[in-house]
Amino acid sequence: MSSTTLAPPRSAVLRAAGLRHRPALLTLLTVMAAVSLALLLHGWYLHTGLDRTGAAACDPSADACLAAYKRFTRTYGGGLLELDSVVYVLGGVFGAFLGGPLLAREFEHGTVRFAWTQGAGRTRWTAGGLAVGGAVLAVVAALFGLLLRWWSEPLAIRAGVFNPDLFALAPPVLVGRVLVAFGVAALAGAVLRRTVVAVGVGMAASVALPFLAVAVRSHYMAPLEEPMHTLNAMAVDDRWVLDVWFSDPAGNRIPTDDFYRLGDSGGAWQSLLRDGGYTVHQVYQPADRFWPFQFIEAGWMTVLGLAACAAAVWWVRRRAV
Repeated sequence: MSSTTLAPPRSAVLRAAGLRHRPALLTLLTVMAAVSLALLLHGWYLHTGLDRTGAAACDPSADACLAAYKRFTRTYGGGLLELDSVVYVLGGVFGAFLGGPLLAREFEHGTVRFAWTQGAGRTRWTAGGLAVGGAVLAVVAALFGLLLRWWSEPLAIRAGVFNPDLFALAPPVLVGRVLVAFGVAALAGAVLRRTVVAVGVGMAASVALPFLAVAVRSHYMAPLEEPMHTLNAMAVDDRWVLDVWFSDPAGNRIPTDDFYRLGDSGGAWQSLLRDGGYTVHQVYQPADRFWPFQFIEAGWMTVLGLAACAAAVWWVRRRAV
């Protein structure tokens, strides 16, 4: 009689994947919990400082509010920008540190052949590990992004919500960026079979991805244009100003330098705009597009991350020996 080996059910594969990668997942959760606790304490310190200096509830366009915010940054903002840069890099790096060893470590230790003979086959084992790791990472990154958004509110008061660093810390985009780093690191681990190199490739992807996002972000939706007849600052509404240009009384676009050569002071330029028929045009993305832009960017990043994971599965199935 011949016996047939039945493949384990999908739930068993996922459960086994969770057990196999439990040390890495627990390490990730522990480190992120420690970082989150530090950010909670520091965020409470910053928000308390905003309340004490009066910068939290004032009109951002008023001179008195600007003075209050300057008091806040002098007293409470020491090292805030540097810490913001660290957190900006840290968020996506978690994906690289989880994805890099996921496959590379098994190749390095030679345990892949044993795993592939346990009834599920190399494809299901690989896909199961990526599914469990990616799902846990996405949930943790979303929660971490909520904390980062609250923590970065003092920075957003002046920088605006469309500031590139702050935009990348919001939950949807952070999840997408982490999944890209995870998928790229896992793919590099499958191809290169070196954990350190795979983590490095994932970290590089995490750092480089926001630069690509900034280059294409303004094109997610057609920008709006608002003609004005004053150089006075518009009301602060967190809009993302993309461009400012001038037109003459006939409606022809003129270079900015040519407009400023028509006068020699703010009063003269204001007179040209108010009474001379000249117009300044502001091209911008309105503040209410922040969340649509978040989900658009998170969407294409998530697709990239899933594509990298799919490529890793294909490589293990077709090319790995």
